[in-house]
Amino acid sequence: MSNLKVKMIKLDGSESCESLYSYCSRLSKKNNSILYKLESYLSKKLLDEPELAEIRDIILTVSADVTKLQSLVIFGDDDEGL
Repeated sequence: MSNLKVKMIKLDGSESCESLYSYCSRLSKKNNSILYKLESYLSKKLLDEPELAEIRDIILTVSADVTKLQSLVIFGDDDEGL
């Protein structure tokens, strides 16, 4: 994988860069933590009801897709950024 960086601009206007691998991993972990927060809020397992199980599956699918972003083959100039 090339050394791609993700440029982030915070609400205060400051900028930071992070590797694509690190960025994707962090997003995936955040996405997964939502499952635990949702279960805590509802005081039930997401697999208990079909509608909640569907929401869980969507969140897990998105999390897996985000993780796969880091392994995509990127075409073009590495200096273009994201």
